[in-house]
Amino acid sequence: MTDNENIDNQAIQQKQILQALRKFQDGYKKRDLSNIDGFMDLFLQSDEIELIGIGASMRGANEWFQGVEAVKSIIGGDWEYWGDVILDVEGAKISLLGDVAWLSTTGSIEQTGTHDKALPFYLEQMKDILVDEENHDDTKLLEATHFGMRRLRERLKGMGHHWPFVFTAVLIYSQNTWRFHTIHWSMPVD
Repeated sequence: MTDNENIDNQAIQQKQILQALRKFQDGYKKRDLSNIDGFMDLFLQSDEIELIGIGASMRGANEWFQGVEAVKSIIGGDWEYWGDVILDVEGAKISLLGDVAWLSTTGSIEQTGTHDKALPFYLEQMKDILVDEENHDDTKLLEATHFGMRRLRERLKGMGHHWPFVFTAVLIYSQNTWRFHTIHWSMPVD
């Protein structure tokens, strides 16, 4: 393959990766829970896939999801309870090496009326933190308090507030398309 052919091939692959990211953004925009199985086609169908949420600090603990069903479950929760997600799709930086790509971009979550609806969901998450047998009681109390204070802060900021975040992902070329393997959402410390 010549250098020009290699450059052309990479440009095509980058367009395909952007298309996958656009479909991801569209899914979060539409929030159609009846189509969540179709949305999951964007992911590698493997127990190796991961979605690392903004509150994650330890593999397998709060907000660190692995496997198709766990990732599907948190995405469903995002669609039902989270605000409006806006990714900077066109501003994504994409890097490629063979059948693996990684990207980074920014975005924001706009606070919507879903916060009141999410309150019982948040309280269940706090209960999960408190019953985690892996942690010392002081750690449980600290983590649950931090989680609760963050939810309260979100609530007090009110409707229309935009929360900035960074979005990173790894994609694998599988079955003639680019599929998400790992996604990480992160927010600035506040």
